[in-house]
Amino acid sequence: MAIVKGQSDLLSNPATMYPGADPEIVRGRPIVSAGKVSNAASDSAGSMYHLVDLPADALLDALTCFKVDGWGFATVSIGTETDIDALITVAKSAGATVTPITRLGATHQKRIWEIVGLAKPPANNIISLFAHGPANATAAGTMLFEIHYRFR
Repeated sequence: MAIVKGQSDLLSNPATMYPGADPEIVRGRPIVSAGKVSNAASDSAGSMYHLVDLPADALLDALTCFKVDGWGFATVSIGTETDIDALITVAKSAGATVTPITRLGATHQKRIWEIVGLAKPPANNIISLFAHGPANATAAGTMLFEIHYRFR
């Protein structure tokens, strides 16, 4: 067996001209946006609620969560303006808190534009997240949320 010396993708290697990882991965600042959104009992299917605008190159963290037990819709659908479940869709009854990002899972080192299924970042470099009402509201409600991400 050979003895090898390897390195992670966080380091640059002048011998191979490998420049190292992107700045968000190596030195991205942790940023937290904490919000709240409410719906009325009379809100119909197709309603949408603008939650946050994020840099398309941001790396979503596994601490991102939505407190959904007080939300007025039976289904929690969070995505983009045109793709209602790009981030997550789950029955509200599945639990009080929804966490769409799994630590060290398939979205590890992926930018938000990749996570929501885009082929490339949008021209304005902004990803807007929306909560959607896929069916009529069952009651008035409120959803608290925290978006944790890294960006340079």
